[in-house]
Amino acid sequence: MLHLLPELQKKKVIKEYKMRLVIVVCWIVFFISMVGMACLLPSYLYAAGRVNIVKSENQNKEKSLQSLRDQNFQDKIKLVNSSLEALKNSINILSPKEAYNKILNSLPDGAYIDRYTYGLIDDNSASISISGVAPDRDKLIELQKKINSNPEFTSINIPITSFTRKKDLSFSFNFNLIKPIKK
Repeated sequence: MLHLLPELQKKKVIKEYKMRLVIVVCWIVFFISMVGMACLLPSYLYAAGRVNIVKSENQNKEKSLQSLRDQNFQDKIKLVNSSLEALKNSINILSPKEAYNKILNSLPDGAYIDRYTYGLIDDNSASISISGVAPDRDKLIELQKKINSNPEFTSINIPITSFTRKKDLSFSFNFNLIKPIKK
């Protein structure tokens, strides 16, 4: 029947059929989209609910971890404080730096220290060993007298071999550092 129509009307009818086909396809796509969204809606709502539940659980865990961290921090502070209490007994003994400074102040001009060793014996004493070079015997004797005059240094051991040469004497002293007696 389409072939019986004049050419102009034939084109209009074909155009009309194409428009109807496009409209039907659009309605089918729209209907399939709506059915798909309707089918996915329960899954979306379930997933969104689970996300909210997981977020609230994470917030609760974070709060409990924060309180646990605070508790651990408090425990660490208590541990450090107890360690400091244990160290209070050795506060009166000179630190390695303070002992070294006292020895440096005792050094006469021209003498120097090239090795310094400090070791704790117990809470009340430490062992010190120094070695170095003095320009002559007089400077070495002067150093020995200054160290002997300090009441914190005891058991001073100076090997006799330190006095064998006249100039550029290598020396080595071993002595103990004790806790001063409070009066």
